[in-house]
Amino acid sequence: MIRYLLGLAIVILIGCSPKSNDPDFTIVDFENSLAASYNYLGSFGDYYLPISNLSSDEVGVPGFGSHLSTSDDLTELLRHEWTPDNTLTTILWSDLYNGVNAANTALALVPQIKEDVSTILQAEAQALRAFNYFLLLDVFGNIQAFKEDVLTGNVNVPQLSRAEVFDFIEAELLEAIPFLNQDPIYGRITQGVAQTLLAKLYLNAIVYKGSPEWAACRDACTAVISSGDYRLADDYFDLFKTNNQSTGADEIILASIESPTIHQSRLSVHPAQVDTKNPSTNGFLNYAATPEMSELFDYTTDSRSDAILRGLQFTSTGEVILTASGDSVLYEMDFRGGSAFLNGYRVLKYEMDATKINYGDNDIMIFRYADVLLMQAEALNELDDLSGAVDLINQVRARVYDPAAPLAAGDFTKESLRTQILKERSTELFWEGWRRQDMIRHDAFCSQTWSQKEMPTENCDIRLLFPIPKDVLDVNPNLTQNPGY
Repeated sequence: MIRYLLGLAIVILIGCSPKSNDPDFTIVDFENSLAASYNYLGSFGDYYLPISNLSSDEVGVPGFGSHLSTSDDLTELLRHEWTPDNTLTTILWSDLYNGVNAANTALALVPQIKEDVSTILQAEAQALRAFNYFLLLDVFGNIQAFKEDVLTGNVNVPQLSRAEVFDFIEAELLEAIPFLNQDPIYGRITQGVAQTLLAKLYLNAIVYKGSPEWAACRDACTAVISSGDYRLADDYFDLFKTNNQSTGADEIILASIESPTIHQSRLSVHPAQVDTKNPSTNGFLNYAATPEMSELFDYTTDSRSDAILRGLQFTSTGEVILTASGDSVLYEMDFRGGSAFLNGYRVLKYEMDATKINYGDNDIMIFRYADVLLMQAEALNELDDLSGAVDLINQVRARVYDPAAPLAAGDFTKESLRTQILKERSTELFWEGWRRQDMIRHDAFCSQTWSQKEMPTENCDIRLLFPIPKDVLDVNPNLTQNPGY
């Protein structure tokens, strides 16, 4: 409770702002505030990612309702029945605004510090703030967006429309990009990170502001691709190893540096597999791949499917793994089988470290180069360059298919390639947090049904946004709840 109350209202945030008459601030104070803002990148993996995954068609929890399966908050997400009291969305709101506040505090200190604060560091704070606003825009829509001058006492911050927030974020990024480091710095905001964030913003412009920005998305992706700073990792799974800050560094554009961290693989693998897959029985929440996601993979030629645990599971010595009750650990695709804790294929995408009991040292992926290639492909398709789009998709496919399985542009129309791109994004980026956003953009979030989504179709439009948390509304009179809640 204490954690999320910290970010409930702008009025509260202002209370811890720097005082204009304090002469003792130094560059260290700026750096500490900037570091605090970076720390809140962890909210992407801790809250944004599971909220997005569980509300999409990629993650399910067979047998939910059991205390071993999932909490009420998670069940609400699975069934599309979330309310303004959902704890996960409340904490996400708080964390993102706390990240904003830390960046604002850093920027507000600049004129009060006698030493020169580099323009690079100021641009990092500005772009970090934009990243937090981007996630708030995506999840909650109409929010309050404010700059560091608010910290001097202006508490009357209006709630902006989603389109206005879009414009605010775009302007912030365009202003910051020229001053950011051109070369990649792992875990820091650089020009490549900001251009990728800008591409994400433009990719979803049709949702956020009601009109597309495909050419702008293409150009932002081109800036990342033409920089030459990133390339696809040779091995797909290098991106998710316990030391992925080294093995996946060429492809990772931005990761949340979390050591240690708990990731969704630990939530998915049955505790009985402690011998070969799972170093601990802690953290199991019975997460599984939905049948709808499972059916997208070619299990004979696509190496990414190695992350999908299916069928009988064996020990390192070749024996069938048994549960405590003596049942074989046999993962079946269908959720409707007799054992709630074995139904559904399981996902082991992030490598588990057998030396860690509760956590792993994997950094959580936020942006990576394959995503940029697929965003560029989507933009090119919408701009009627199907050949260019397919070439980019084939770059991503070439790494994982054996034998090779390139697509041919002549086999697609613009509409059918849209469908293919949505599939390619799932098989490449599954369980990385972008599926909900992709489904909404492709009009699939409401039009399609999948396992455990039990919300009536006629009410789906309100589910394209999450409600502003009730606790926030109770203390902030400047906010109005999203429609339908």
